[in-house]
Amino acid sequence: MFSFKGFTTQDRNTHLEHLEDDIINRGSKGGENALKFLRSVRDMLAGSSSKKVNMTVKWDGAPAIICGINPENGKFFVGTKSVFNVTPKINYTVRDINKNHGGVVAQKLTVCLAQLSRLNINGILQGDLLFTNDLKDITIDGEKMVSFTPNTITYAVPVDSNIGKRITRARMGIVFHTSYT
Repeated sequence: MFSFKGFTTQDRNTHLEHLEDDIINRGSKGGENALKFLRSVRDMLAGSSSKKVNMTVKWDGAPAIICGINPENGKFFVGTKSVFNVTPKINYTVRDINKNHGGVVAQKLTVCLAQLSRLNINGILQGDLLFTNDLKDITIDGEKMVSFTPNTITYAVPVDSNIGKRITRARMGIVFHTSYT
């Protein structure tokens, strides 16, 4: 049986909150913290920050995808966070996906299995799935965009931009953020 016991990550896989969640989680203190953060970002972008500023991007993808080579059998797999279950749901084939998952998640995992298995991934990676076959064409302020809504945030990219063209041609989009060794 596959187990992630004994595996370590390069960085702690901590949950990143959205800025507005600080208000919900901590009330007025969270609101003050959010304003302080936004002011510091403004100052940094204006070039008037007096000290180094570290900034991260929190992509709002779903579901979380775990994939790579199972060191116990050398086979490529894909899964969701359910690979960490007491009885892990590890998918080596489309049959495994259909047995372990249903609906949209099964459809997305099927695309992930086909596409990610071609990347020669070493080790095990975790990322947030941004899109598979669910891209939409929209218009914002008269500009044509390609958009996707993996979770609660809708992303829109100009169709004519380099990244827009790449997204339109892609079979899937994923942001990897954690590596397991």
